[in-house]
Amino acid sequence: MSRRPARLALRCALPLLLACSTAFADDDQQHVAREMIQALDAYAVYKMGQFEEAYARFSKLAEAGNRQGMLNTGNMLAAGLGVTQNHAEALKWYRRAAEAGDPIGMSEVGKAYELGLGVTVDREAALDWYRRAADLDSVDAQWALGKHLYNQGEQLAGLSWIRTAALEGGSPEARTFLDTLEGSGKMTTKPGASEQRAVLETLAAIDAAAQRKDASGIVAALKEDASIRVRLPDSPTWQTLTRTELAALWQATFAKVAGYRYERAQPELLAAAGGVLAVSRISEQLESAGETKELLILENALLHMVDGKPFIHSLRLDIRHGE
Repeated sequence: MSRRPARLALRCALPLLLACSTAFADDDQQHVAREMIQALDAYAVYKMGQFEEAYARFSKLAEAGNRQGMLNTGNMLAAGLGVTQNHAEALKWYRRAAEAGDPIGMSEVGKAYELGLGVTVDREAALDWYRRAADLDSVDAQWALGKHLYNQGEQLAGLSWIRTAALEGGSPEARTFLDTLEGSGKMTTKPGASEQRAVLETLAAIDAAAQRKDASGIVAALKEDASIRVRLPDSPTWQTLTRTELAALWQATFAKVAGYRYERAQPELLAAAGGVLAVSRISEQLESAGETKELLILENALLHMVDGKPFIHSLRLDIRHGE
């Protein structure tokens, strides 16, 4: 049974409290506080091995619409702790948590479709749920999605998610996979010399365009039909953009700042069949009206070589407040 849902209760409380309106702030805060206490009490009972009582408490929270309760009710049903094992009923609660926006719930729904737990095996549905959870930073989903994509031949896309799970999420399975892959000789840590030089030149051209505030130059290496996903600071969701829309986003940024600094750290390059994965950390400094704002961009770019020239066919930009 997963222990992560218990931590989720504390993580979710703060944004809920901050979102309260003035008129109902006191009532809402009291409601959130009561649910936090009830969830922690239920978890304490569970840790003491009183599974039937824990299940009763978690299911009561679940029925009231509490995501923490939904997840742990699903967990206990899936494991058969304090209640008869019932994967179909567990899936019902995981799905309700997922539909409420919970990434752990989404990952568990993906696992159910992958393994046929309470539902007919459906690989496409599994990948869809894993992808939704991965976008919301579920490390388990990032690892599962990456592994599936890699095994079905989408090696670059798979490596992108596996690396994210390993290095940003700390997944031991993903880290072991990368270490084993490198040791087996199936994947080199770097592309060939000519590919590496071409990719680094392309990234350098993007950097030079950013430094001169040239939005069209920044997107010049993107294919017209490139898959582009962007997550802005403080946003839980990703936006899908076209190349034109991404250029407009850059141009809007440049129009609002008086001073601008852009610096890419040494990128990590991984080679796989037909292309190169370039992973970069980019620091931005924006100055406007006497104020300075620091941003960090985590960039994952999948590049394919066309007549010896690299073009970006998939780009993910995770923009965060500076560290």
